[in-house]
Amino acid sequence: MRTRLLVLDMDGTIADTDLLLVLSWLELYRRHSPGKRPSLSRIMEFSGPPIRDSLLAEFPDVDPDVSTREFSEISGSLYEGWVGTYPGCIDALRALKERGILLAVLTNKRQDLAEKVVGILGMEGLFSLVLGGGSVPPKPDPTGLLEVFFRLGVPPAEGLYMGDTEFDVLAARNAGVRSILADWGPRRLPKGLSPDLRVSSYQELLEVLES
Repeated sequence: MRTRLLVLDMDGTIADTDLLLVLSWLELYRRHSPGKRPSLSRIMEFSGPPIRDSLLAEFPDVDPDVSTREFSEISGSLYEGWVGTYPGCIDALRALKERGILLAVLTNKRQDLAEKVVGILGMEGLFSLVLGGGSVPPKPDPTGLLEVFFRLGVPPAEGLYMGDTEFDVLAARNAGVRSILADWGPRRLPKGLSPDLRVSSYQELLEVLES
Protein backbone atom coordinates (compact mmCIF):
# COMPACT_ATOMS: atom_id res chain seq x y z
CA MET A 1 0.00 0.00 0.00
CA ARG A 2 1.31 3.47 -0.92
CA THR A 3 2.51 5.60 2.01
CA ARG A 4 0.89 9.03 1.84
CA LEU A 5 1.87 10.33 5.29
CA LEU A 6 4.92 9.81 7.50
CA VAL A 7 4.46 11.01 11.08
CA LEU A 8 7.58 11.31 13.21
CA ASP A 9 8.29 11.53 16.90
CA MET A 10 10.64 14.35 17.87
CA ASP A 11 13.17 13.52 20.63
CA GLY A 12 15.36 10.62 19.60
CA THR A 13 13.86 10.51 16.11
CA ILE A 14 14.42 13.82 14.35
CA ALA A 15 15.99 15.73 17.25
CA ASP A 16 19.06 14.47 19.10
CA THR A 17 18.27 15.77 22.59
CA ASP A 18 20.14 13.12 24.58
CA LEU A 19 22.80 15.46 25.96
CA LEU A 20 20.17 18.06 26.80
CA LEU A 21 18.17 15.41 28.64
CA VAL A 22 21.19 14.28 30.65
CA LEU A 23 22.21 17.82 31.59
CA SER A 24 18.67 18.72 32.63
CA TRP A 25 18.26 15.66 34.83
CA LEU A 26 21.69 16.10 36.43
CA GLU A 27 20.69 19.60 37.50
CA LEU A 28 17.46 18.26 38.99
CA TYR A 29 19.38 15.59 40.91
CA ARG A 30 21.73 18.29 42.19
CA ARG A 31 18.75 20.24 43.51
CA HIS A 32 16.59 17.47 44.91
CA SER A 33 18.77 14.37 45.41
CA PRO A 34 22.36 15.64 45.66
CA GLY A 35 23.74 12.32 46.85
CA LYS A 36 22.23 10.29 44.03
CA ARG A 37 24.36 9.20 41.06
CA PRO A 38 22.03 7.95 38.33
CA SER A 39 23.32 5.81 35.48
CA LEU A 40 23.13 7.00 31.89
CA SER A 41 20.79 4.12 31.07
CA ARG A 42 18.47 5.23 33.88
CA ILE A 43 18.28 8.79 32.56
CA MET A 44 17.64 7.52 29.04
CA GLU A 45 14.55 5.73 30.34
CA PHE A 46 13.01 9.17 30.87
CA SER A 47 12.94 9.81 27.12
CA GLY A 48 9.51 8.70 25.98
CA PRO A 49 7.14 8.63 28.98
CA PRO A 50 5.32 11.81 30.03
CA ILE A 51 7.92 13.92 31.84
CA ARG A 52 5.63 14.64 34.79
CA ASP A 53 5.29 10.90 35.50
CA SER A 54 9.07 10.42 35.42
CA LEU A 55 9.68 13.39 37.71
CA LEU A 56 7.11 12.20 40.23
CA ALA A 57 8.62 8.70 40.26
CA GLU A 58 12.19 9.97 40.68
CA PHE A 59 11.47 12.83 43.13
CA PRO A 60 8.37 11.70 45.05
CA ASP A 61 8.87 14.31 47.77
CA VAL A 62 8.82 17.21 45.31
CA ASP A 63 5.57 18.76 44.11
CA PRO A 64 5.32 17.57 40.48
CA ASP A 65 4.11 21.02 39.44
CA VAL A 66 7.38 22.43 40.79
CA SER A 67 9.66 19.78 39.27
CA THR A 68 7.87 19.95 35.91
CA ARG A 69 8.28 23.73 35.83
CA GLU A 70 11.95 23.38 36.78
CA PHE A 71 12.56 20.81 34.07
CA SER A 72 10.97 23.08 31.48
CA GLU A 73 13.07 26.05 32.61
CA ILE A 74 16.33 24.09 32.70
CA SER A 75 15.87 22.26 29.42
CA GLY A 76 14.47 25.35 27.73
CA SER A 77 17.69 27.23 28.47
CA LEU A 78 19.76 24.48 26.81
CA TYR A 79 17.97 24.01 23.49
CA GLU A 80 19.95 26.51 21.45
CA GLY A 81 23.29 24.91 22.26
CA TRP A 82 22.50 21.24 22.81
CA VAL A 83 19.95 20.12 20.20
CA GLY A 84 21.03 18.63 16.89
CA THR A 85 19.67 16.21 14.38
CA TYR A 86 20.79 12.86 12.98
CA PRO A 87 22.96 12.20 9.92
CA GLY A 88 21.00 12.50 6.71
CA CYS A 89 17.75 13.46 8.45
CA ILE A 90 16.96 16.74 6.73
CA ASP A 91 18.03 15.56 3.27
CA ALA A 92 15.96 12.37 3.63
CA LEU A 93 12.85 14.23 4.75
CA ARG A 94 13.21 16.73 1.92
CA ALA A 95 13.52 13.86 -0.57
CA LEU A 96 10.40 12.21 0.80
CA LYS A 97 8.45 15.46 0.62
CA GLU A 98 9.57 15.96 -2.99
CA ARG A 99 8.16 12.50 -3.76
CA GLY A 100 4.76 13.62 -2.52
CA ILE A 101 4.79 12.10 0.98
CA LEU A 102 3.26 14.36 3.63
CA LEU A 103 5.34 14.81 6.78
CA ALA A 104 4.14 15.58 10.29
CA VAL A 105 5.41 15.51 13.87
CA LEU A 106 3.65 14.05 16.91
CA THR A 107 5.46 14.47 20.23
CA ASN A 108 4.73 14.50 23.94
CA LYS A 109 6.86 17.67 24.10
CA ARG A 110 5.00 20.93 24.74
CA GLN A 111 3.69 22.58 21.58
CA ASP A 112 5.80 25.73 21.91
CA LEU A 113 8.99 23.72 22.50
CA ALA A 114 8.23 21.40 19.60
CA GLU A 115 7.87 24.37 17.27
CA LYS A 116 11.04 25.90 18.73
CA VAL A 117 13.02 22.72 17.98
CA VAL A 118 11.77 22.65 14.40
CA GLY A 119 13.15 26.15 14.00
CA ILE A 120 16.48 25.40 15.68
CA LEU A 121 17.00 22.41 13.39
CA GLY A 122 16.20 24.42 10.27
CA MET A 123 13.20 22.28 9.39
CA GLU A 124 10.68 25.05 8.81
CA GLY A 125 8.39 24.22 5.91
CA LEU A 126 9.05 20.48 6.00
CA PHE A 127 6.05 19.49 8.09
CA SER A 128 2.38 19.87 7.25
CA LEU A 129 1.58 19.67 10.97
CA VAL A 130 3.46 19.71 14.28
CA LEU A 131 1.32 18.45 17.16
CA GLY A 132 2.75 18.70 20.65
CA GLY A 133 1.61 17.63 24.10
CA GLY A 134 -1.05 19.39 26.10
CA SER A 135 -3.93 19.35 23.63
CA VAL A 136 -4.04 15.55 23.37
CA PRO A 137 -3.27 12.71 25.82
CA PRO A 138 0.34 11.52 25.85
CA LYS A 139 1.47 8.46 23.94
CA PRO A 140 0.82 5.55 23.91
CA ASP A 141 -2.74 6.89 23.81
CA PRO A 142 -3.61 6.93 20.08
CA THR A 143 -5.68 10.14 20.18
CA GLY A 144 -2.87 12.43 19.05
CA LEU A 145 -1.82 10.21 16.18
CA LEU A 146 -5.39 9.82 14.98
CA GLU A 147 -5.80 13.60 15.22
CA VAL A 148 -2.83 14.09 12.89
CA PHE A 149 -4.31 11.74 10.28
CA PHE A 150 -7.72 13.38 10.63
CA ARG A 151 -6.39 16.91 10.18
CA LEU A 152 -4.36 15.97 7.13
CA GLY A 153 -7.14 13.93 5.56
CA VAL A 154 -5.22 10.67 5.28
CA PRO A 155 -6.60 7.26 6.38
CA PRO A 156 -4.42 5.66 9.10
CA ALA A 157 -3.89 2.62 6.86
CA GLU A 158 -2.03 4.85 4.38
CA GLY A 159 0.53 6.20 6.80
CA LEU A 160 3.43 5.34 9.07
CA TYR A 161 4.53 6.50 12.50
CA MET A 162 8.24 6.52 13.27
CA GLY A 163 9.67 6.81 16.77
CA ASP A 164 12.42 5.50 19.01
CA THR A 165 10.58 4.16 22.07
CA GLU A 166 8.04 1.54 23.01
CA PHE A 167 5.49 4.32 23.54
CA ASP A 168 5.73 5.24 19.86
CA VAL A 169 5.28 1.65 18.71
CA LEU A 170 2.31 1.18 21.05
CA ALA A 171 0.70 4.48 19.99
CA ALA A 172 0.90 3.38 16.36
CA ARG A 173 -0.51 -0.04 17.15
CA ASN A 174 -3.36 1.48 19.16
CA ALA A 175 -4.18 3.81 16.26
CA GLY A 176 -4.06 1.13 13.57
CA VAL A 177 -1.01 2.73 11.97
CA ARG A 178 2.09 0.88 10.79
CA SER A 179 5.13 1.61 12.98
CA ILE A 180 8.80 2.20 12.24
CA LEU A 181 11.30 1.94 15.09
CA ALA A 182 14.24 4.34 14.79
CA ASP A 183 16.78 1.89 16.10
CA TRP A 184 19.79 4.15 16.69
CA GLY A 185 19.41 5.52 20.21
CA PRO A 186 20.67 4.37 23.61
CA ARG A 187 17.18 3.38 24.80
CA ARG A 188 16.60 0.06 26.52
CA LEU A 189 13.62 -1.39 24.71
CA PRO A 190 11.50 -4.18 26.18
CA LYS A 191 11.85 -7.69 24.81
CA GLY A 192 9.07 -8.68 22.51
CA LEU A 193 8.54 -5.18 21.12
CA SER A 194 7.46 -5.78 17.55
CA PRO A 195 7.33 -2.71 15.28
CA ASP A 196 6.32 -3.29 11.69
CA LEU A 197 9.70 -2.02 10.50
CA ARG A 198 13.09 -1.08 11.96
CA VAL A 199 15.61 1.32 10.48
CA SER A 200 19.10 2.15 11.69
CA SER A 201 19.60 5.34 9.62
CA TYR A 202 17.73 7.86 7.52
CA GLN A 203 19.31 6.36 4.42
CA GLU A 204 17.70 3.07 5.35
CA LEU A 205 14.39 4.85 5.85
CA LEU A 206 14.59 6.15 2.28
CA GLU A 207 15.35 2.69 0.98
CA VAL A 208 12.45 1.17 2.92
CA LEU A 209 9.94 3.71 1.62
CA GLU A 210 11.21 3.29 -1.93
CA SER A 211 10.85 -0.51 -1.85
